[in-house]
Amino acid sequence: MEANMTGFHRKLLVLIWLPLALMSCAAPLKTDTVSFKTPESYANHQTIDGLRIAVIPIDSLEKSEEIFGTDLWQAGILPVHLIVQNNGTKEFEINHAQIFGITPTGEMTSAYSLNKSAEHVRSSSIGTTAVAGTVAGAVVGTALGAAVGAGVGYAAGDAGTGAVTGTAIGGAAGIAQGTAAGLSDSFTVQFKRELANLAFGDRAIYPSDIQQGFIYLKWNLYSEIGAQIFNITDNTYHALKFPLKISR
Repeated sequence: MEANMTGFHRKLLVLIWLPLALMSCAAPLKTDTVSFKTPESYANHQTIDGLRIAVIPIDSLEKSEEIFGTDLWQAGILPVHLIVQNNGTKEFEINHAQIFGITPTGEMTSAYSLNKSAEHVRSSSIGTTAVAGTVAGAVVGTALGAAVGAGVGYAAGDAGTGAVTGTAIGGAAGIAQGTAAGLSDSFTVQFKRELANLAFGDRAIYPSDIQQGFIYLKWNLYSEIGAQIFNITDNTYHALKFPLKISR
C-alpha cells in the first residue's frame, strides 16, 4: 500500500505542477495608476493658444509592465500617453480618432478603438494565458481534492476510494473557481475594462485643466504622432506633429 500511495502522490504532483506552470507563462493585463509630469517637461511637447500637449510612447517592457501589468507589445499594441495642460482661456476638444501614428515613409495609422484593442489582447499570448489560467484552476481543484481524498481514504485503509471521492469534490470546487471569469467573451470585456481605465478617449479640455490618458496604436516604428486638435472657442482646427522614436 505504501508503494501505491507514493506513486499516486507523484501523479498528483504532476497534475498540480502543470496547470501552475501554465498560469505563470505571461503576466495578466492589470492597469495601475500613472505618474506623469507637466507637458513642458517632455522634449516633444507642443503649445497652441495656451494648450500644452506632450505624447510619450510606452515602448519598453519595464514601463508597459509598470502601467499595464503586462507587455502590450505581445498584443501588437503601442500605448501612447497623452498629457495636456490648458493654461489659456479657450476650450479645446481632443478626439482619439484624430490621432495618428506616422511612419518615416509618411504612412498614417489611426488609433484603435477600445473594442479592437481588447480583441487584440484577447487573441495574443496575454489572452490565451488568461484562459489557460482559468482552466488550470479547475485542474488544480481536481488534483487537490484528490490529494485530500486520498489522505482521508488512506487513513481509513482505502486510498483509492478516498482519491475518487476527493477528485469529485475538488473538481467541482476547482471548476467553480476556475471558470468564475466566464467564457472567452468575458475575457475580452475584462481586457476592455482594464484598457478603458486609462484611455484618453474623446475629451473637452477646459481652462486650467490638466488631463492625461492613453491611446492605443498598432505597434510600428513610428517617427511622429499626428493630431488634429479642435479649438471649440474659435471653431478652428490645429494640425500638430510630435516627433518620437520607438525603442524596439
